[in-house]
Amino acid sequence: MNIIIAGAGAMGCRFGSALADSSCQVTLLDDWQEHIHKINRDGLIVTNEKGSSQVLIRASLPGKCDHKADLMIFFTKSMQTESMIKSCLHLITEKTEVLTLQNGIGNIEVLSQYISENQLFAGTTTYAANLEGPGTVEAFGSGTIEMMHVKGERKKQTKKIVSILNEAGLRTELSADILKSIWEKAAFNAVLNPLCTLTSSTVGTIGTYGAIVDVVSGILKEVELVAHAENVPLDRQKVMRVIDSVFDPAMSAHHYSSMYHDIQKGRPTEIDFLNGAIIQKAQKHKIAVPYNTLIYHLIKMLENNRIAITT
Repeated sequence: MNIIIAGAGAMGCRFGSALADSSCQVTLLDDWQEHIHKINRDGLIVTNEKGSSQVLIRASLPGKCDHKADLMIFFTKSMQTESMIKSCLHLITEKTEVLTLQNGIGNIEVLSQYISENQLFAGTTTYAANLEGPGTVEAFGSGTIEMMHVKGERKKQTKKIVSILNEAGLRTELSADILKSIWEKAAFNAVLNPLCTLTSSTVGTIGTYGAIVDVVSGILKEVELVAHAENVPLDRQKVMRVIDSVFDPAMSAHHYSSMYHDIQKGRPTEIDFLNGAIIQKAQKHKIAVPYNTLIYHLIKMLENNRIAITT
């Protein structure tokens, strides 16, 4: 199977390298020329609990890739989804299956403007990764993936994608309700991404704070209210259990959130597609979300200050 990873950031590299190691034909797409050049010249260097290894994998700028995808997996930041799908349309046929495993709320809506919903699959993952530099990724800890066809159809194709991911060592299962899964992952990220960023802490350090349950509960109660108003049966206790599980060193306790790395490097964050999306939908239903509103504005302040410093 010819698999194209749209977005060769940390997660795209982790998934791409795992799929390449399982004998899939994989191409990483990204707009970062230095990153692409280094991968093509030296291979992708992946460091995990087993040490460092060199994964020989193709990489390309989207416009220079010329082979069609059987499966395309989107890992761009949410604010880059539209520009990436536009640059990839020449690689997508009517038989291409497109899977988004991105963070945030709204990616399905963007992708479905450019491809048929019949081709579109969506999911969430708790895997984590850090891009240490051009051609170098850290892939510590374990995780899970939930996915399904966006309409709950194409069962055979869905099971095939699940099987491909599992064969690559990426633990995957079918989701019974993908919107619920996406909202629960957004709730997870709306907690940990900004908290790690605002405190400059790893996930594990956040978990050692004595009153962390009070902080997390306050954020999640608001997300739950908004989700239910949107007819999404978000399970707040399930999200709380997942958050608690990643405090474990065997999972992602050592991990700094992607939002933290974006702030440190003066890049825009996904806050508008996490807490910002919650606020936007809360306003529609006239629901007060003070925890999420405060977090949103604090991250925006950091984002604006860092971008100003680096430009």
